[in-house]
Amino acid sequence: MAVDYFNKSLGKAVAFVLLAGLSLCFPLLHAADNEAVVAYTEIQATAGKVGYEEQCASCHGFNLEGFGLVPSLSGSYFAGRWGDTTADQLALDVQRMPPAAANSLGETTYTQILAYLLQQNGIRANENTLPESIEALSALTIPAEELSAQQIASAAPLRYFSDGPLVDSPRLHNLSPVTDAMLLNPPADDWLIWRRTRDSLGHSPLDQITKDNVSDLQMSWSWSLPAGANMMTPIVHDGVLFAYSFGDVVQALDATTGDLLWSFERELDPDIRPEGKKGAAIYDNKLVVATSDIHLLALDVKTGQVAWDHAVDVGDEDGFLFRSAPLIANGKAIIGLTGRQAVEGGDFIFAVDMETGEEVWRFYTIARPDEPGGDTWNGLPLDQRTGGSVWIPGSFDAELNLVYFGPAPTYDTERLRQGPNDINRNNDALYTNSTVALDADTGELVWHYQHARNDQLDHDWAYERTIVNLPVNGEMRKVVVTGGKLAIFEAMDAATGEYLFSIDLDMQNVVAEIDSTSGGKTYFPSAIPALDDELSQYSLPGICPDWLGARNMQSTSYNPATRMLYIPLSDTCLDDDTGERWQKYPDRATDGSYGIIQAVNLETREVVWTQRQTAPQAAANLTTDTGLLFIGSVDRWFKALDQDNGEVLWQRRLDNALNSYPVTYRVDGKQYVAVATNSGAIHTRTMRNAADINLPPAGATLWVFALPD
Repeated sequence: MAVDYFNKSLGKAVAFVLLAGLSLCFPLLHAADNEAVVAYTEIQATAGKVGYEEQCASCHGFNLEGFGLVPSLSGSYFAGRWGDTTADQLALDVQRMPPAAANSLGETTYTQILAYLLQQNGIRANENTLPESIEALSALTIPAEELSAQQIASAAPLRYFSDGPLVDSPRLHNLSPVTDAMLLNPPADDWLIWRRTRDSLGHSPLDQITKDNVSDLQMSWSWSLPAGANMMTPIVHDGVLFAYSFGDVVQALDATTGDLLWSFERELDPDIRPEGKKGAAIYDNKLVVATSDIHLLALDVKTGQVAWDHAVDVGDEDGFLFRSAPLIANGKAIIGLTGRQAVEGGDFIFAVDMETGEEVWRFYTIARPDEPGGDTWNGLPLDQRTGGSVWIPGSFDAELNLVYFGPAPTYDTERLRQGPNDINRNNDALYTNSTVALDADTGELVWHYQHARNDQLDHDWAYERTIVNLPVNGEMRKVVVTGGKLAIFEAMDAATGEYLFSIDLDMQNVVAEIDSTSGGKTYFPSAIPALDDELSQYSLPGICPDWLGARNMQSTSYNPATRMLYIPLSDTCLDDDTGERWQKYPDRATDGSYGIIQAVNLETREVVWTQRQTAPQAAANLTTDTGLLFIGSVDRWFKALDQDNGEVLWQRRLDNALNSYPVTYRVDGKQYVAVATNSGAIHTRTMRNAADINLPPAGATLWVFALPD
């Protein structure tokens, strides 16, 4: 495995220095009876726990649980990677930590952390001290038998399954089927899909909570969620709120009181790690959810019982996961997959019939060699093409019958950093970092626009595609607007993919020039890695933004009445000398203010206002017709801002980070605002660590606010 491939593939989402990754690069050594095995003292492990929590837990979790591309450091995953290997291999990986400061903690601290990992994976302490030298560790084996047999002491897992409704609720009885007409023009009271409408505006027409009375907003009810990274978007219909939580737990709640109506938990095999997903979708009388074992399930909305179960065919690959929520279009649930690391042949988008649960079509986000775009991989065979992950739900325009998605970059950049060796080929790597428009009925590619060719720096263009009507050069156009990690936002004609314009928010030093006709980009020489450069997020200091991105999964919101797009940003660069983050333009006046909210007029393409705050946003934006903008940040603040100027009109500090998607809804004439808190996904963990923000190691809650009666 090439060094460049390793660094880029693990580079996605801080997986580049993970304590479980390097086993793929080393041969396994099986312990024999005459081989010495690792040993450590209780004192070493106790000190290692402190070192782990200070240096490692922000990414790997305080319970070693990992998240998404960040692997677990305990259980079967750890045992499979490190069992029967020599201890020096794991020690060398430990010494790569922390990011941007490898080998900076000292041999003693690294050895203590190693001892703690061994302890947490079932190897018992004794009187023998774990040696600090790599040479000595190379003579010691980590016994797979002890790892695989260990049972880490923990409380019995909570179960969330109820066989049908728990109560005889009028809310459940009165649930009406969700129709295509409803999804085309959603009832103002409901929140039926990820961003409320399929054009991904993140905007509500509700008007009970206003600038004048939002200061009176108070907690109406709350509900404790399963611990973990609950990136949820609550779905609300006819007074019932559906919460899809970490651990593949679905709960139906009375949206006015928080009373539990029914619950469902997907029972996962022990070797399947649960993942955080952005929510569910509702259609007819079914709630459709994507599970951590790569199934789509349809649950009866009145009972929680399974209507159908579709196992996604991924062949022999086991490296896929779901990160997004389904999109409903023409009676189909459409969703994309994410490769946990480098899945051969890349990722794909597929559609399932909501009536039968059968797959209808599939579109591969990595162009096949014999298909259009297949010659953009510099001659790489299909099994060496990777990436094209889909992190975010798609958007849908019913008039054009098109769905829009944004595949992420490739993982393996080594061959793509070499010039094409054939005049009939190039190394653009389609359809990475592109907007793809697919026929909703067939999955056929109608058009694509590639925002960044051959991305070497993990600067995804993978986020929401917002569909708006906008005057462009004096002509009203239906356009698709999206922005990548560079905080460059671009607009394409929704029907044809014609490039229309770009808005650069000046958060980056990668792109030097954008062609006003085509959108083609010229890069600064300092942002183009040399062929022999070792790539990871931290290998090119001085790049703005770093891998975290000036914007990431925290979605924008758009008010169609004012044509204002509200954008959550992070001022995130890497210092050439120290490797520390923040800021592109160092300024004493903004020192320590890492979070930015910008209001951009898409018609004039101008920034109307900018506000800074201590912590970057972790939640999506939410706007309402009354001029309110709801935001949530890493440091636990949930706020309502004035859309006109960014002034804070109301704020409430909650129990944990707001790594989720807030919604607003109305039941029986009363408007509510709901948001989930949790311990955070990898992006939230990284932001809190870089901004030196302390958060609880666990805790997740669904908070619901309303005006007093």
